[in-house]
Amino acid sequence: MELPPGAKYKVYKTKKYTIYYLLDNVELKSEPERRIVSGGHEFLYFGNTIVIRPIESSQAREAP
Repeated sequence: MELPPGAKYKVYKTKKYTIYYLLDNVELKSEPERRIVSGGHEFLYFGNTIVIRPIESSQAREAP
């Protein structure tokens, strides 16, 4: 799994995983092993690498 050149991201490392948090909305060429959408983010699993990217919503919700 490779990130496109020029993509802005932050990297976090644990003993088991390398986690990339994408700051830009970029297309990934690789197909993830697993994909989870939760909490306004998309989690893409590539072996011991996890890519997290925020999901853009069309409108912000207002509090009642």
